[in-house]
Amino acid sequence: MATARAAEPVIDANSSVWEPCSIWTDFVGSRERALVEDAFWHERGARGSELTVVNGRAVRSLNRSALNRFACWRPGDTPESIGARDPRAPGEDNPGAWDAAARLRDLDALGIARQIVYPTLFAEHLPVVESPRAAVVLARAYNDWVGALAAAGAGRLVPAAVLPLQSIPGALAEIERVARAGFRAAMLRPSFVQGRFLNHSEYAPVWAALAETGLVACVYPSAGSTNPEFTSAGPFVERVAQHLGIGHDVAASVGPLQDCMTTVLTLAYYGHLEQYPALKLCMAGAGASWLPLAVEKAETYLWLFPAGPIPVSLEPEELWLAAGRGVAFDAWEESIGHLSDLFAEVALFGSRYPRHDAASPAEARAMLERTGVPAERAQHFMAGNAARLFALPN
Repeated sequence: MATARAAEPVIDANSSVWEPCSIWTDFVGSRERALVEDAFWHERGARGSELTVVNGRAVRSLNRSALNRFACWRPGDTPESIGARDPRAPGEDNPGAWDAAARLRDLDALGIARQIVYPTLFAEHLPVVESPRAAVVLARAYNDWVGALAAAGAGRLVPAAVLPLQSIPGALAEIERVARAGFRAAMLRPSFVQGRFLNHSEYAPVWAALAETGLVACVYPSAGSTNPEFTSAGPFVERVAQHLGIGHDVAASVGPLQDCMTTVLTLAYYGHLEQYPALKLCMAGAGASWLPLAVEKAETYLWLFPAGPIPVSLEPEELWLAAGRGVAFDAWEESIGHLSDLFAEVALFGSRYPRHDAASPAEARAMLERTGVPAERAQHFMAGNAARLFALPN
């Protein structure tokens, strides 16, 4: 039985890239180079050195040690093998983090048919770029690069485009451009961009365009460890944690969950899913166990607060836990298995490849079997729900 199930297809709804410097050198035109050099620039040098410039200032690396935790995991790694590595010794990054051929070899080893692909550096830094014109250029450069990665991926890599929300006209133009290019998804980081969260009325044309084009709106957080405070939960978490002498970043384990819960609450209060019934929405990068709690709290306060001018559903679970939505779960989240009835339509397996905390499909299947999820439903979690949401062959 286990062998038969292992042979079934897997769609990974949560993977990422470690962006190469060629995005800035090869995908930004010479006339636009000066515009982006101060807005958001990333380069790497000898002995593992790197420089990231955002809004004219150097920002610290996302990594606090020599080990690149965003590109270090390979098939066969375990938490124990990752934890045994010396953080002071630079390790060799997994080329699958940026190279299609290497990535496909890893997918074959893992038994993954297709992968939804998200950014890393662009998720962290693009939302805080101050120049709207530079944000448009940078978004186009990343999308061109990841589109080329997907083109080399034999139809198995499904990238989420980034959007320059600093410029509404630029974001709308980019939605139309990537939709014509065959993209199936666009990423929205749950953070404040120039003081506006995702529910802000100025973003209404963006939500409408996503619904009309059929692109899946993928809410995908970043730790925010390097960002200014009040952009997301991460900077506040790090400011508090620095007084505890922990010695490493902690926002990655707290901030993404808080940012995604904030998204559910704000969109529920402002009636986004009611306003855009054709919108397809996916939450990835923060696990899934938090979703029932966020939906429950949304329902509680929607019933308690006086009715406002915006018509909203008082039963948000009917909107957030139904077909047309998705949430990527991690292999170790046993609550997904125990609450499989609740997650029946929305649970999507996510590996976190190639980050240090990645897990294989085999680990996820073992968890689903251990928690008594029926085989047919488990296969929906491992592939079927993602295939339906992203309109992929299953």
